[in-house]
Amino acid sequence: MARLPELNFRHYIEPRMRDHWMMCWHEDREISPGVPDLHYVMLDPNKAGIQYRVGWLELKAIDKPIGKSHYIGVEASQHQYIRRWLPHMPIHFLVRVVDRVFVVPGKYHRELADARCAADLSVLADHQFHQALIAEELPSYLREQTVI
Repeated sequence: MARLPELNFRHYIEPRMRDHWMMCWHEDREISPGVPDLHYVMLDPNKAGIQYRVGWLELKAIDKPIGKSHYIGVEASQHQYIRRWLPHMPIHFLVRVVDRVFVVPGKYHRELADARCAADLSVLADHQFHQALIAEELPSYLREQTVI
């Protein structure tokens, strides 16, 4: 079952990113029931004919500072999915800790599961920003990662 912080993060993202991408939510009821992940294709903001690859985001969220008892869990099925699909498409974790968002490349899935402080997340993240800036910060980052 999906945790409340991740569902809240999902509902926060959707209206703010609606004009920046085409996306589809995924919830695998057998492997990781209720865990909200998504695939997306960025939209060309200038209608200049730029094309983008499909990307995958694993959503993670906790409402307390990261620490020994509050950390980012990565399911065994997510490790397996990333090992299989990372060579074929960009995969990132979109991690919210309280009100800070970290974009962590999928290649760090093992290290993310071991992270126990904000410094650990900062080292792993390619990009980070305050949650309120998601519509300003996330689209340009994802476009860079998926441009063909």
